[in-house]
Amino acid sequence: MNWNFSAGNFSLRLPVTDQDGDALYALMSVQEQVDHLPRLAMSVSAQALDELRRMAMRFETREAAFWLVEGMYDKQLVARIGIQKINWMQLSAQLQWELSAAVELPELQEIFPAIANFIFDELNLHRLEMRLREGSDKHEQLLKNLGFTFEGVLPAQVEYEGESVNMAVWSLLSSDRSA
Repeated sequence: MNWNFSAGNFSLRLPVTDQDGDALYALMSVQEQVDHLPRLAMSVSAQALDELRRMAMRFETREAAFWLVEGMYDKQLVARIGIQKINWMQLSAQLQWELSAAVELPELQEIFPAIANFIFDELNLHRLEMRLREGSDKHEQLLKNLGFTFEGVLPAQVEYEGESVNMAVWSLLSSDRSA
């Protein structure tokens, strides 16, 4: 199974621990790009190396898979998209993404179908869920336009900066994909 693939003008690949630290740090050091998770932005580059090691360990244990999304021609990192909390018994996983300002709906419509096809066809998962901070309007609109269904809100799921945060739940079933 090849975990690296292309999607239109983008290439998606598994991260390389000793090569991708600077690019990942540049992406995840911008608070607006991680707020929807909710998560604090990285403040030192060593955090990117730790994150790369965690991603590699979680991939090896079949718990998660994260792809770095780069422009096909300029090789600039524009997003990190992954699945985590993979439940092989229920055939489900949680989607997570950090998108640079360069990624809007047209770019995501180019990237996401390749990821969904891989998740549903190659990994044979049935359900993909994304949890994000309630009120993350940009990301909720992106999910809606990608065919996700809003399921509801889980109250007080995470404590973030001293406040309890409600998490909106969106899902996509393999049978919901447009042909």
